[in-house]
Amino acid sequence: MRHRSPLLLIDLDHTLVERDGGPDAWTPAFCATHGLPPEAAPTVFTLLRADRSPTGFARIAAHYGLPHTGATLWANHVTQEAARTHLLPGVPEALATLRAAGWTIAVVTNGSTDIQRAKLTRTGLLPAVDAVCVSEEAGARKPDPAIFHLAATRLGRTLTPTDWMVGNNPATDLRGAHATGLRSIWITPSPPPPLPPSHPTPTHTG
Repeated sequence: MRHRSPLLLIDLDHTLVERDGGPDAWTPAFCATHGLPPEAAPTVFTLLRADRSPTGFARIAAHYGLPHTGATLWANHVTQEAARTHLLPGVPEALATLRAAGWTIAVVTNGSTDIQRAKLTRTGLLPAVDAVCVSEEAGARKPDPAIFHLAATRLGRTLTPTDWMVGNNPATDLRGAHATGLRSIWITPSPPPPLPPSHPTPTHTG
């Protein structure tokens, strides 16, 4: 009988990588680049948050009369989001150790496909994992079990109770692992904050 390699599904943001600044940190530079007053930053952020895509940027361009297409503004945004992303300490070594030990690894992340894949490319993580599943292109978001099962399918696998999910977010990673029947590792500061009663208890905390 062929030996089944252990399977690890792992979150991206705040688990493998960290972002410099908050989710709206790009807006002051955007306003300065395009000649908008600094006080426009909250509106720009709100407009894109409503539709994080080239269409969202097309609405921003129309709102402020910018001479750029939504596709151009989006491409610049994707590049900038990747540029302010960096690996967390020890991540390359840990992934290399796991793969050398025979683990199969898939990144399972919520977010924009363009941005999440740009982060993976810039940080050098793509060759370090065996598959990537991003909610936008998957059509399901964590904690929906569908995205976990799709990640396994891309590896030619079916999930079992011996497989693992690692992540920092109890609402998406832990709940998703519990709903899918996976073991879980919660990446959290030490000592960990208390979990709300509605959240499942992780198998391990790290």
